[in-house]
Amino acid sequence: MGGPVHVDHNLVDGDIIEADDTGAGEMLVFHTPGHSNGSISLLLQSERALFSGDAIPVAGDLPVYDNAVLSVKSVKRLRGIAGIRVLLSSWDDPHRGDARYQRMNKALEYLQIIHEAVLTLHDEGITDLVELAKRTAATLGLPPQAVNPLLARTLAANLQIRDHKNLLEDY
Repeated sequence: MGGPVHVDHNLVDGDIIEADDTGAGEMLVFHTPGHSNGSISLLLQSERALFSGDAIPVAGDLPVYDNAVLSVKSVKRLRGIAGIRVLLSSWDDPHRGDARYQRMNKALEYLQIIHEAVLTLHDEGITDLVELAKRTAATLGLPPQAVNPLLARTLAANLQIRDHKNLLEDY
């Protein structure tokens, strides 16, 4: 896009998008904040195909989210959708069969691993966000080029909830 885009309609949780008049392309909107406040996922109901966008982080890739708690809650919510035939998320291959729900479980595990790494390093006295990003990236096995302001902002989201040790149980 070369600039701002006019929004005709704000989508909200529970909306149904109709691609045409046949009803075959109906997509159900799920509000899935965490990556960003306005993130949504779409379920193409006729195919039971879930388009999760950036809501489901990929283990081993650069994590990007504004809110760790909402990320966990969004992945759990998507994991609770019964009958998904194919999971289509950003930065990942399509997943079918058992892999579609396993992928969401791995995303939750990754969010917890990130959280634990941040808390451990913070407890060791690492408070500078750039240094925290460097050390966390190394702990996660991310390449040095993954250390950037976006990663630092993501990890800062974990510091906001440092009193919660287990995101998967607490949320």
